[in-house]
Amino acid sequence: MNKRKTVETTVYIKEKDLKNLRENTKKLKKAEENLSRINKQLEEMKEKYLRLAADFDNYKRRVEKEKQDIFKYGIENLIMQLIPFDDIFESVLKQMENKPSPEIVHKGLEMLKTEFSKILEAAGVKKINSLNNRFDANIHEASEVIETDDYQDGQIIEEERAGYLLNGKTIRPALVKVAKKKCDVTDNDSKNFRSCKD
Repeated sequence: MNKRKTVETTVYIKEKDLKNLRENTKKLKKAEENLSRINKQLEEMKEKYLRLAADFDNYKRRVEKEKQDIFKYGIENLIMQLIPFDDIFESVLKQMENKPSPEIVHKGLEMLKTEFSKILEAAGVKKINSLNNRFDANIHEASEVIETDDYQDGQIIEEERAGYLLNGKTIRPALVKVAKKKCDVTDNDSKNFRSCKD
């Protein structure tokens, strides 16, 4: 039988090395605590990110649905404003079946014009008042300049097509004829010379 002998050995560690070992152990423990704290923060940030991404996806879906609803039902107000036109057409047609006359047609057209003007006004559309006013290039378009002494220079004497403003902005300029003072044409040294009366 072999008997094993236990040998005790004494290891001597320098005090300096022991001190370094203790400091390194403390540093390692602190580093492990920091790593644990950082991992916890990282996990919290990951959860916040996932919640934020889910919220953003929900927001995008909600905005898309709102856009679709606006497109789908936004025209409802316009349709509700147009329905009276159908009523007027039906009324005029029924009256014409019973008693056809130009007066009924005229009255029906006046009713349609009145309803249509109400719709435009409610939408912020205003007709430009041009006749007898001075030409303004911001709201008028000249179709013709007419030489005359009956009107002031630059005065609008005829409106060919109405112009419109939408909330103060010109959306269609009025097409107008504008007055210009008559000019005398004389021959001066074989060249044409125009001089306008003021």
